[in-house]
Amino acid sequence: MARPFTTAALFSLLALVLVAPAGASSTMKIGIDDDGLMQRTPSTTDPTAALWKQKGVDQGRLTLVWTRIAPKPSSTKKPAGFNPRDPNSPGYHWDDVDRAVAALEANGLDVSILIAAPNPYWASQVPSRRSPTYKPDPKALGDFMYAIATRYKGRVDSYLPMNEPNLWQYITPQYSCTSKSAKSCTLSGAAIYRELYRSAYTAVKAADPAASVWIGALAPHGRPGISPTASSPGPSAFFKAMACVKSNFAVDSTSPGCKGYQPLLTDGISHHPHTVLLSPTQRDPGDAITTANMSTLTGLFDRLQSSGRILNSTATGAAQTSKRLDVFIDEYGVQTNPPDKLQGLSPTKQDLYYQQVAYMMWKNPRVKLLAFYLWRDEPSTQAKSWAWQSGMYYSNGVIKPSGKSFPNPFWVDLPKRSKSATVWGQVRPAHTGSVTVQIRSGNAAAFKTLKIVSPSADGYFSFKTTITGKRSLRFLYGSPAQSSEVRTVAPSSK
Repeated sequence: MARPFTTAALFSLLALVLVAPAGASSTMKIGIDDDGLMQRTPSTTDPTAALWKQKGVDQGRLTLVWTRIAPKPSSTKKPAGFNPRDPNSPGYHWDDVDRAVAALEANGLDVSILIAAPNPYWASQVPSRRSPTYKPDPKALGDFMYAIATRYKGRVDSYLPMNEPNLWQYITPQYSCTSKSAKSCTLSGAAIYRELYRSAYTAVKAADPAASVWIGALAPHGRPGISPTASSPGPSAFFKAMACVKSNFAVDSTSPGCKGYQPLLTDGISHHPHTVLLSPTQRDPGDAITTANMSTLTGLFDRLQSSGRILNSTATGAAQTSKRLDVFIDEYGVQTNPPDKLQGLSPTKQDLYYQQVAYMMWKNPRVKLLAFYLWRDEPSTQAKSWAWQSGMYYSNGVIKPSGKSFPNPFWVDLPKRSKSATVWGQVRPAHTGSVTVQIRSGNAAAFKTLKIVSPSADGYFSFKTTITGKRSLRFLYGSPAQSSEVRTVAPSSK
């Protein structure tokens, strides 16, 4: 049973006391990835960037599909006279990227660039296979990224070489086997990515030393297939093979490319911790890293750093193995049903999970970016059955609940068997005024002031409060007043 408010308690609730923000990752930036709006449709580029600025977005990621930019991607030979390291070489197609970079830049948003397959046939180590994924050539990727970093020097903040390289849809082969026995297989995809990343890192730093290069951008799960050529390893196995260590972290000097291994340099770890049909706190079975177990990712890299397999290039000397790498979630999304009937959750759940994930990632001091994928659903047709439906707006522009709550995410974290709750929220974009957090008891109609808080420069606030029974909370800000969604919580003994 809830205890009635005493006079002293009520006075405390009504006291207009400004509370300083507290939190673990108050500088976490918010990003959006949507190339359909930013690159594929010229008429939406500028309005979308302006809207993101208005909504408090800090960063926009652009996916550069290699075959959309490079000349003659279906040729097994590099075009005569084409210099892939020169961004002005005839044959390159930069119009979509130029427009998107300019729009994000004009609105003060950070720009991140991710490279994605399919790749030109001539950029393969075996062009005769005429495959857009088979053994991409590290030198070809390095040349491509040198051209990109040269063209956008000083304008792009971060680069991610290759999208989800642990999936066979983007790099093949992921496994190389000498027999039908699984024991004969090595993670060749990780070895391929190792050299691709090394070449890309070197190229970007040569063209634009101030830009960051992040390692990873892996899919969160392995995907078993009907054969080794159509299977994908999970992130832990992939990263270990990439760094030439065995499953127990012992040095591996016999796998492809591991003899004489030199440590990889990076400015941070990128990851795509999609939870698909699970909640943000539910662990996936097997080798998977989602929002539920981000400590698996940081713990793995901490061991690789400590042993000198991976070095933090934001530090120098011995600190390269001890200064822990930050995590940049450059892609997170939950699809909705409607319209996705196979992998979609209800729009209400998507809304709830997006706010919960924002709190969870903010609470993790290693996470410095949370980027949502997408802003608007991709149109789904028979020809595009693979389209993603994780937007905060439907493809026709109608807003979802997650779009409505995007400017003011709110979460109340009340652990099981506890009465001590963390009240957290963010105002996007940050404003200079205060935020009034309100509470009501049980089924009462009226809210009362719990605290008045001053958000951080990035709009975050957080404080502890005691919850003794069923309570509903929300926060108000601005003039005219805007309200977050209501969160209802109650202590649990189980």
